[in-house]
Amino acid sequence: MIVVDSNIIAARNLTSVLSSQAEQVEQKDPGWIVPALWRYEFKNILATAIKTRQIKPEQALDVWEKVFGILIENESEPSPAKVIDLVAQYGITAYDGQFIALAIEMGIQCVTEDRELQGKFPNIAVSMEGFLQTPENKGVRERKAKYRRRKT
Repeated sequence: MIVVDSNIIAARNLTSVLSSQAEQVEQKDPGWIVPALWRYEFKNILATAIKTRQIKPEQALDVWEKVFGILIENESEPSPAKVIDLVAQYGITAYDGQFIALAIEMGIQCVTEDRELQGKFPNIAVSMEGFLQTPENKGVRERKAKYRRRKT
């Protein structure tokens, strides 16, 4: 199982330069876990594709129904406390925090092309290329906290 962000879902289900990689990610690990937020982000991606005339509204609806039918079973919500903690500690958006918190809580990787997340969460957020190059997904760990001795 892996957490995937909305752009990976879009790359897998719409035509893009990343579609081939997204298909390979799905072949390697078809257990895609998502927070409910993916629904709104993905609909916005479809809306943008309609506005730019990349797809027709009826095509967007077909894609939505297909993807929703698959991912509805794989939705899981991270704890709000974890999301807020990540926002405060790392300065990320609450939207990104949903995906990262879910991955942390489930002990799995988050596949994303978001370079900021990859930089801030190197043991959790991985690109599609990085995921495909990893021989085996063994889960993730948060960075160890740095402790100092208390002066007495």
